[in-house]
Amino acid sequence: MLGFAWALGTGIAGQADEHSVRLACNNFPPHKIEQPADDGNAGFDIDIVGEALKRIGWSTEISFMPWKRALELAERGQYDGLCSCSHTKEREAKLLFSDELGAVSVGLFARSSDALAGIGSVADLKGRKVVTVGGYNLEAELIAAGAEVEATASDKNALDMLVAGNVDLLYGYELTTKHFVASDPRSSSIAYREVRRNPYYFCLSRAMPGADAAMQGFNRSLKDMAADGSVQRILDRYHVTFR
Repeated sequence: MLGFAWALGTGIAGQADEHSVRLACNNFPPHKIEQPADDGNAGFDIDIVGEALKRIGWSTEISFMPWKRALELAERGQYDGLCSCSHTKEREAKLLFSDELGAVSVGLFARSSDALAGIGSVADLKGRKVVTVGGYNLEAELIAAGAEVEATASDKNALDMLVAGNVDLLYGYELTTKHFVASDPRSSSIAYREVRRNPYYFCLSRAMPGADAAMQGFNRSLKDMAADGSVQRILDRYHVTFR
C-alpha cells in the first residue's frame, strides 16, 4: 500500500473485504486532507464520497500519494478509483465518472496583482513560465497555450515555486492554493484571478469488478444526500459554498 492509508467503515459485519473500495487520493485541502487537524475533518470530498458509499454498503480505504501517481494507478486498475477528479475525454477509457460533486474555481496566482495585468485567459500565457501540478488536466491546457510549463508534485510545491520567484505564475485551484497561502507568511501579497469554473466528480476504475453497479448506487446516494441536506451539512463544516 502506497502512502498514508485509513478506512471509513460501513458497519456491515463480515463483509468489509467484499465491500471495500480502495481509493488513491492526493493531499488537496480542504477537499482531501492527508493529515487532519484537531477537528478531525478529513476533507469534504472524502466525507461526501465516504457517506455516499456507506449508504450502499461499501467501506472506503484511502491511500494518499502525489496526484500523477494516483491517477496512473487508478487508470491501471491497481486502485479501485480516485476520491475525486476532473473529467477529460482521455480519462473516459479507463475511468467512470459520477454525477457532479461540485464546481470549483480555477485560475492564476501571481506574486502581485500587477503580474496578472493583460491576462484574460490561458491563451494569454504563451511564453510565460507557469507552474501547475503534474497530471492535472490544467497541465495540458498550458502546453496547448504555448506556456513554458513547470510541472511539480503537489499544490504546496507549486506555491513554494511561485513565492520563491522560480516561475511567473501558478495555474491551479483556488480553494486548495489559498489554503496553503493562508499558512505561509511569505504569501501575503499573492493575488488570484479566476479563469473558469471546473466541475469535478467521484471516479472509479473501469477495471474494478462491479464498477458500473457501484457507480449507479453512488449516484443514487449522492442524489439522496443532496435532497436530505447531508451534502450541505458536510460543506458547512468546512465553511464552503459552491456557486
